Amino acid sequence: MTKEDERAIPVRVALRCRPLVPKEINEGCQCCLHFVPGEPQVIVGVDKAFTYDYVFDPTTEQEEVFNSAVSPLLSGLFKGL
Repeated sequence: MTKEDERAIPVRVALRCRPLVPKEINEGCQCCLHFVPGEPQVIVGVDKAFTYDYVFDPTTEQEEVFNSAVSPLLSGLFKGL
């Protein structure tokens, strides 16, 4: 590994899904996403699975999103990493 490789910052991807809004519910829309418990994976429909660094379902609170995905990033920035 070169010095440049050691200093590379990996890209991390977080997916946060929102709940259906009242208009969507009134129109008969249904959620087509399924979340794999304990895994950062979402299944679209019945056969397409996608894995991310972080996956947050519609019930996840803002504080949990911040503590899991944002806080470590900020800590690293302040440490110069």
